[in-house]
Amino acid sequence: MLSNKRINLLLHTILWVPSILVPLVLMPLKDGIRPDAYSLGKVPFTLMQIGVFYIMIYVLYPKFFLRKRIKTYLLAVIGLCALISILSAYIHVWIEGRFEYPSFWAGIAMKFLISIAVMATGTAFLLITYVVKEQRLQSENLRTELGFLRSQVSPHFMFNTLNSLVALARKKSDKLEPALLELSNLLHYMLYESDEEKVSISKEIDYIQSYIDLQTLRFGHHVRISFEAVKPHEDFTIEPMLLIPLIENAFKHGIGMIEDPEIIVQLKVLEDEVLLMVQNKFNRSSEETKDKTSGIGLTNLDRRLKLLYPNRHALQLANNGTFYNASLKIQMHA
Repeated sequence: MLSNKRINLLLHTILWVPSILVPLVLMPLKDGIRPDAYSLGKVPFTLMQIGVFYIMIYVLYPKFFLRKRIKTYLLAVIGLCALISILSAYIHVWIEGRFEYPSFWAGIAMKFLISIAVMATGTAFLLITYVVKEQRLQSENLRTELGFLRSQVSPHFMFNTLNSLVALARKKSDKLEPALLELSNLLHYMLYESDEEKVSISKEIDYIQSYIDLQTLRFGHHVRISFEAVKPHEDFTIEPMLLIPLIENAFKHGIGMIEDPEIIVQLKVLEDEVLLMVQNKFNRSSEETKDKTSGIGLTNLDRRLKLLYPNRHALQLANNGTFYNASLKIQMHA
């Protein structure tokens, strides 16, 4: 397989070789032996154009254009185009052996316009290449950041879930075994589904249901848990594990030192819109010691939403003195 450098060399060869050979091969041959003086006179101009072209892309463009010194770049390109036009015109006169005043200056003007057109095309090509590279780099950076954010979700989830299982183990509860089965379902989703860029909204809802079932096993009648989900008639895809952080946050901060704790989760999925509302009671006077992972889930969620659904989501967090309210609205289509 050819390397990128060899491919570039091949493309440049295909571009320039015909430009040099056309005047020598396709133009009329004098006496059937050699190209005429008119044809030979075009070759120096073509060679000069090639030289200026590479000076432009390897020297002027990175040194001036990319550093926002556009005026200097344009003056340098125009100056070089004028120089090779005049120089090649005199070489043409020398090869032909005759000087015609009107056609001489007309030739310079024509060569100058041709040079400017070639350099303008080259500049446009460089700009397009630069934009494509920047977009590709941004896309790669976006994938890298999303991959990192998603890698944070799983350990954060496991930390909270294992706390639930530890609580059941300490109570020697009979609910530990079914809780482990629910955890197995959750891990299966995390390992085999969340690696995909997108998952169906139905699978995401099933995942949330398993998580809530696990928490119900843990807390039983000690916490009122309500979960209502309306699935769409036609399924569509969403970023995996995007909705769970708000629900995790409710269970993490809506249980301890709260009288009659209650958690309400409502999920509505319309044709092109997802609306998640999570409510949990909270105790304003409680001074729970926050662990080092506190806030990771919501910070992570906020960043992922900004990357995945810019200007197409609304995340609101508020409290009314008794309940902490979190709502997330995602517009699936731009």
